[in-house]
Amino acid sequence: MSSHDPSSVPEAPSRNLLLIAGSILLLQGLSIFAPMAVLGGAIQWPDSLDFPPSQMLPLLREQLDAVRLGYGLYLGYSLLFLVTGVVTVRLAARPGPLGTLALIAVAAAAVSALARGIGILRWLTGSVALADAHAAPGLSAEGRAAIEAMQAALNAWGGAIGEALGVAAFAAIWAIATSLVILRDRQLPAWAGLAGLVAGVLVALPALELFGIAPPVSIVISTTGIQLWFMALGLLFLWRALRRPA
Repeated sequence: MSSHDPSSVPEAPSRNLLLIAGSILLLQGLSIFAPMAVLGGAIQWPDSLDFPPSQMLPLLREQLDAVRLGYGLYLGYSLLFLVTGVVTVRLAARPGPLGTLALIAVAAAAVSALARGIGILRWLTGSVALADAHAAPGLSAEGRAAIEAMQAALNAWGGAIGEALGVAAFAAIWAIATSLVILRDRQLPAWAGLAGLVAGVLVALPALELFGIAPPVSIVISTTGIQLWFMALGLLFLWRALRRPA
């Protein structure tokens, strides 16, 4: 088939796809504020991630309904990241089959969503059981100390998977790989790729904890950049959709 045959040229993204993508990116960027509001008011999240078990377990039991609501919203936000990641890569890459770099980005988004989900589940399952056991009447001081030690270990393990790997490391791999696709394939403006590289480096910083290095910024600050990037891309897709005939 001739390279000049119009039928051999892949179609550009449709108006509906751009509208859907823009809405998803804006939702991803804004939806983090719902769990932050619920958990921040109930258990002083994200500071509560570093509370000692002797403080966190009674607080968790006291605010259990709010914790379930807040972390349930956070779980939904985290799983949405897989959809966001795939849609963004599809629009960043040239029409047609995805290349190796784009597939790396998609895989990183999938692993990130899974790791986030595992990390969040520690607060909806194991930590709730430990909080109930910690509040049992007649519990000895030794028993209470053992439960607090288990909670500390569970929180460290879940935090390493959810925050260090999910929110930081694999989200950074996705952001950087996607940004490189943007700069290479030029389906989106160069500023989108450059901003994504900055966001990717920033969001990777909490993963330094895995190597015993204290991150220079908190996880809230490190994720702010990528949230702003989500919203900027969402507005870009919506703007392109509105300029395209139905």
